[in-house]
Amino acid sequence: MSRIWAVCSGSGGVGKTMLALSLAVSAAKAKKQVILLDASGLSHAVDLALGMESVIVLDMADVASGEVSLEAALYPVPNCAGLRLASASLYEGTALSELSGVILALGSMCDILVLDLPTGNMTLGNGLLRQGDELIYVTRPDDASVRAVERLLRRTGRSDAAESIVVNRARKDFRKRGIQMDPSAVAMVLDTALLGVIPEDDALALGVRPGRLPGGIGPAFSEISRIATQLLNRA
Repeated sequence: MSRIWAVCSGSGGVGKTMLALSLAVSAAKAKKQVILLDASGLSHAVDLALGMESVIVLDMADVASGEVSLEAALYPVPNCAGLRLASASLYEGTALSELSGVILALGSMCDILVLDLPTGNMTLGNGLLRQGDELIYVTRPDDASVRAVERLLRRTGRSDAAESIVVNRARKDFRKRGIQMDPSAVAMVLDTALLGVIPEDDALALGVRPGRLPGGIGPAFSEISRIATQLLNRA
């Protein structure tokens, strides 16, 4: 059975999908067999980021209904050996709790299953996340983004998985001017371990473009690579 890395956020625009995709690519480059499940609902966008929007025509809802096999709804990601992409639901907002059996089946087919969860919603099937799995909350270090994660935690409660925070788009100059919170303060407010701090970096926007794998040179990609290595070493 694989380990699950579930990436979630309380609000949009914080870099959740970017982090999920980058972690999946990093794990595949580390010679792991990886499946990335885009479970963002109607706002799903991983296929667009990878230039695969015309390729993916089957989803996990089709599998759950018995219309197609699980293998038929898995799509190899070009130029990234070991990484396959799946979509929870392409056309309808199918709840993940209705796909628990399919997600467990996906887990038996890889080493790492990365879930890009819906913004503001991390309702999964009972027992889907276990000890050894990772639940990663992505936030910007501003009051509104942190409060959104706080509300998400309050609604859903704690899981059996290891829970951690990734602070994205952090700027030291903003922190000094009081515009952004210190990452350690974010972790304290949310009472959750700080996994990493991704700095604001123009190279990130240039390195995450439609039709190509995320990657590049710069402090943001270095930190994402470090986060992926840390998660892999927990296995």
